[in-house]
Amino acid sequence: MVTLSEDRRSYTPEEKVRLVAETLRPGASVQGVSRRHGVCSSLLHRWRRDARAAARGPGGAMPRVLPVRLMTPEVAEAAEASGNAADGGAPPIEIVLRNGRVLRASPATDPAVLARLALALEA
Repeated sequence: MVTLSEDRRSYTPEEKVRLVAETLRPGASVQGVSRRHGVCSSLLHRWRRDARAAARGPGGAMPRVLPVRLMTPEVAEAAEASGNAADGGAPPIEIVLRNGRVLRASPATDPAVLARLALALEA
């Protein structure tokens, strides 16, 4: 007779992203991450598969690669104030996602790309 365990663990989206990212590091393996964190390897494989599907977006097409510039909030404010934004002076748009993350992009960014990025960041 098989019974379900009472101590089934649930993982937050942030934990899933962190663990999947750890499996993608050079030299890392799903088995190693699984053992280190006490997570079933098949669960990690499923999360990786789900992440790839979410990255593909609707229709199964892989998203285009966009140039990204990482800035601290102070540097971003200074660039905005001086008019040196990435697209010639137009301030970036900010999208606050349901999970509290903020997506900043140029107003010239393709809306479909923004939608796929928002989906991936909310996963």
